[in-house]
Amino acid sequence: MKKVVYFLTLGLMLGFSSCSSDDDVLNSGSADAVLKTSSATAKTAVTDPSIGTTTTLNLTSALLSSGITTTGGKYWQNTYVSNTNLNVDIFTFSHTATSAGYNYWDGFIVSNVNDITDYGSGAAPGGSDGWVAHQWGTMAGSGFGTSSTITPGTPGTSGDPYIVAYWSSYLDPASPEGTTFSESDFSNWIKIGNTGLYEVLGLKINIHPWPYYGCLYGDGFAQAFGTGDHFELLIYGVKANGQITNPITHSLADYTGSSLVMPTGWVNVDASDLEELGEVQYLVFQMASSDSDPIYGMNTAAYFCLDKLSVKRVD
Repeated sequence: MKKVVYFLTLGLMLGFSSCSSDDDVLNSGSADAVLKTSSATAKTAVTDPSIGTTTTLNLTSALLSSGITTTGGKYWQNTYVSNTNLNVDIFTFSHTATSAGYNYWDGFIVSNVNDITDYGSGAAPGGSDGWVAHQWGTMAGSGFGTSSTITPGTPGTSGDPYIVAYWSSYLDPASPEGTTFSESDFSNWIKIGNTGLYEVLGLKINIHPWPYYGCLYGDGFAQAFGTGDHFELLIYGVKANGQITNPITHSLADYTGSSLVMPTGWVNVDASDLEELGEVQYLVFQMASSDSDPIYGMNTAAYFCLDKLSVKRVD
C-alpha cells in the first residue's frame, strides 16, 4: 500500500490520467478500495477450438471502431472502464480500470497509435508528466505485418492494431513460480481458450516508447542506462493444476556488453524458450529492471507491447 500512495502522491502516474486539474490526491484508504473493487474484472465465456488447432491473435481495425482518438491514432474505448476484459479470438486479456475521481488502468489494451515522440521532458518535478496523455504507442509504430510504407512516428499513418500492456508491479507477488495462480493476484495475464490446454508456438514483443526513452535519457524517475543495466519481460505459464511455471526471460534493453542494445522493431520470443512453458491455460507477465528501488520497485516505466500470440490446443 505504501507504494500506491508513493505513486499517487509524487505523480509518477504510470497508467494514470487525471480527470480534471482540480482532482485531489487520493488517501491510502480510498486508493486501496478503488483498486480492490476494479480488479474484479468481467469474464466472457470462450469456446475452445478442436485439439490440434492453431490460433494466432488477429487484431483487426474493428476493435478500434469506437476507440478514443489521440495523437497518431486511437486506443481502446474501454481503457478506463471498470469490470471489462479485452477479448480477442480465444484470448482473454486482463484489464483493471477506474474513472472514479482519477483515471487508472493496468493489464492490456489495444491501440493503433503511430507516435514515437519522446514525452519525457514534462514541466512537473520528475519530468514524466508528458507521458500521461501519450502512453499508447509502440516503437515499431504499428502492429506486426503492417505495410513497410508505414513509418514509425509519421502523423496520419497509423497501421495495424497491437496490444499495449502496463504492469502494476505493486499488485503482483514476487517470484510466483511454483505457487498457485489466481486471476485476482496478478496484473497482467492472458487466458487461452476456456478449459483446454495449449502449447505456445509464437509471440512478438516490442518496446514501448516510455521505457525506451527512459532507458536512453532518463525521465525524472528512471535513470539513463549505463554499463551493466538491463530491462526485461518475464513470461510465466499456468499449468492445468494451477501451478505457475518457471519464467522465461525476454530482453527489452541490455547494456551488459559494450553498448545499449534496445531493438525498436517487433522481436520474436525464442520458440525454444516458449516450448519450455509446456502445456498451459494462462500466460502471466511481469517485468524487471536493474533501475529499481528496494522499497518501491522499478523506476523504468512498466510498459511493453505484444502481437501475434500463436497457440495450439493440445488437450
